Amino acid sequence: MLTRTLRHCLALSLLAGFSAAPVAARTSTWTDNQGASFKAEPTEIMGPFALFNTSLSSGRRTLLRGLAPEECQRFHRETATRPARAATWAAARGAVTGDVVGRLLRVQQGQLVPLDLARVPEPEVIVLLFGSHNDGESWSMVHSFIPTYQRIQRVYPGRCDAVFFGVRHTGPQHRRIALESHMPWPVADPDAQREMVKLPRLAPAEGILMLAISRDGTPLLSSTARTTSEIKQFIDELNEFLRQTDPTLPATWRDRLHYLQAVRPVQFAAASAGPVLVGDPLRSDGLRQRGITSVQARLEVSAEGRVTGASVALSGGVSAALQAPLSEALRRATFAPAIDQGKPVASAFDYHHDATPPPAHATPSAAELAWLRGDGKVEVPLPSWLVLRPIPVPPRVFSTVDRVDADGTAVLTAVTVGQEKVDRASQMNAFNSDFFAQAADVRPAAGDAQTVDEQALVWQRVESVDGFVNLQGSVARDHCVGYAWTELETPQALTGWLGIGSDDGLKIWLNGELVHDRWVRRISRIDDDIVPLKLRAGKNHLLIKIQNATGDWSFISRLRVKAPDPKP
Repeated sequence: MLTRTLRHCLALSLLAGFSAAPVAARTSTWTDNQGASFKAEPTEIMGPFALFNTSLSSGRRTLLRGLAPEECQRFHRETATRPARAATWAAARGAVTGDVVGRLLRVQQGQLVPLDLARVPEPEVIVLLFGSHNDGESWSMVHSFIPTYQRIQRVYPGRCDAVFFGVRHTGPQHRRIALESHMPWPVADPDAQREMVKLPRLAPAEGILMLAISRDGTPLLSSTARTTSEIKQFIDELNEFLRQTDPTLPATWRDRLHYLQAVRPVQFAAASAGPVLVGDPLRSDGLRQRGITSVQARLEVSAEGRVTGASVALSGGVSAALQAPLSEALRRATFAPAIDQGKPVASAFDYHHDATPPPAHATPSAAELAWLRGDGKVEVPLPSWLVLRPIPVPPRVFSTVDRVDADGTAVLTAVTVGQEKVDRASQMNAFNSDFFAQAADVRPAAGDAQTVDEQALVWQRVESVDGFVNLQGSVARDHCVGYAWTELETPQALTGWLGIGSDDGLKIWLNGELVHDRWVRRISRIDDDIVPLKLRAGKNHLLIKIQNATGDWSFISRLRVKAPDPKP
């Protein structure tokens, strides 16, 4: 609870029009609406959260509505001198984002070249990847994070970026790990790392570290990234934090409105300010589906922040038939009202919503949006698989199905291809030719025999290790194909998503229907592909085909489903 003295001081500030100079942020005691106290240094507002530093390497976030109006006003005063988020990273002055300006490189055509930060927005969140060329876990951390990083760039463009910071290795080694892992994010210039102020102080004394931090230096999440489980947990927590701080999420509007309603009457006690749009009810994807590229409107906003009138312009693809529906939708916008001499007043607001479609390569799929935004709330374990391997891809022939006997045994015949060696055509032919006439008929049990190219193979049970299934076994195999099968049971029909990475090419059948087909050369990485699934009530069968060119042969997966509807 606030002390009587503090209440008196705040009352004096209100009477004085809040004109006193901002107080520098420092570590002090804060109290939330539940009466809980904590010591911290306030830093910035992000989405619905007030961020605090509790030490150099730890931070705290508190929902804005968890702070009393007086504490919101105090937070504003103590953070008023901190730099605002810049339009470009080149102009950033945040403790982290400003620390790396002029000291970042990027991978381009097999070389590390200076990164032009004038073309990049200043991110709100930075993922710092502290790793070493000489540490195998560093390579695993880097490779594992690439699909998530690329997906975040498509779903939340400009909000989150990453920086690789090398520890305990030489400059040439620094460049080698960046180039050979094809890092898609900025790389700290190894010759300039020692000139940085903030990042060297955050680097681990030993081991590696994944650290999500705000642009102005508040630690948000961290992981030692020693295991696949730790990396997946960090990825999931990062995705959830970005979702929670997404300004388009209606759940965040209440907190932001609470803060603005507490701060603005005091902030503009002797001045005036227009209304602030806290929540925009229009969605760009929905507008684009209707052929709309932009919406412009004049909104009337009451002293209570309600939209009392909306006049939508006939431009940007808006037809006369859509004017009324758009006007009605805009009445649901959330506003902090205009302020005049500390009092909320009615006003007008010039609204503009740009729905121009992004480039095709930057457009997220519906499955990616669902995955990052947490639509799959329930993880369904897939602890073991039955695998059939190896089916070799010989230099001149590959196999195709001749028939499937009544007992389910596939009889295969050889087909000649026009190459004398295992080339790309041979590999793709083997990938495109499936060794089962009907995937729905594949229902093996451990120990079942399977004839393939006159070879007697056996379905073997393989346990997954944190979702990872190694198909190589004790003897390395190149130029081959394998299958993995598993069964799961659901009490009702469910929508699901399979996050899966493979080494190399990948096909997936659900209950006999081909739902994913991707010929690719790659290593197994967490959530490389997000595959939407429609699970039926009862038993469901997943059949996966993995083709290996050379080297490792594996896949890693996890299945998430939308929480079932509660029973009426």
